[in-house]
Amino acid sequence: MLHSRLLKIAYQLHRYECNGRPLDRWLGTLLVLIALLGLPRWIPGGRWTTLVTTLLLIGLIAFEIWARRSAYVRFVQQGEATRHPRSDGGALRPEDKIAIRATGQFEVEDRSRFFVNLQAYFRTFATREHAVMAYVPRSRFLWMARWPENEIGMWYMFFLPEDVMNVEPGLLYFGDESSPALRVTCRHEERQKTVYLTFSHEEDRQRVWCDILWDAASTQ
Repeated sequence: MLHSRLLKIAYQLHRYECNGRPLDRWLGTLLVLIALLGLPRWIPGGRWTTLVTTLLLIGLIAFEIWARRSAYVRFVQQGEATRHPRSDGGALRPEDKIAIRATGQFEVEDRSRFFVNLQAYFRTFATREHAVMAYVPRSRFLWMARWPENEIGMWYMFFLPEDVMNVEPGLLYFGDESSPALRVTCRHEERQKTVYLTFSHEEDRQRVWCDILWDAASTQ
């Protein structure tokens, strides 16, 4: 879908860097430079060039804001027939690890970053704390841009059962990919945070879904 492809491009432009600066910042700087050069007619088109590049710059800013508010993904909720897990399975065991892809705010040590569609594992400890453990690999985009070196490695996300406010099933689109997903809304430091968990298999989604809801069911 064009919608999800644009969101993926926005994420790539925002996160990949060239000479220590994100690609979207380089693009914005280039548009500003062209607009300034057009005012004294130092480049072809003169003020018309300035007008066009100014409109493009405004469009770029609006595009980035839209993509950021969408978390760079498109989530489509599923109907009422799938509002509850089909399985009556119980809680995951502490040794269980389920392979997923995850989108949300991750942390490690004193750093916090928003990542999209990371390869990860979902676990629930004996304390019933849920954990998403993800890895950021080295990668390139458009040959010249690289992922920031200081972000390569393991990143984590934790949330407690009492923090879970809502769990919604749906399909998550990122670029040309679509996967069964869960959108989990949690309380986090007097704010809300949204975590997207996507799965290769419906069975895995059912297991994680049942596990997250298990604590709520066990207290009723």
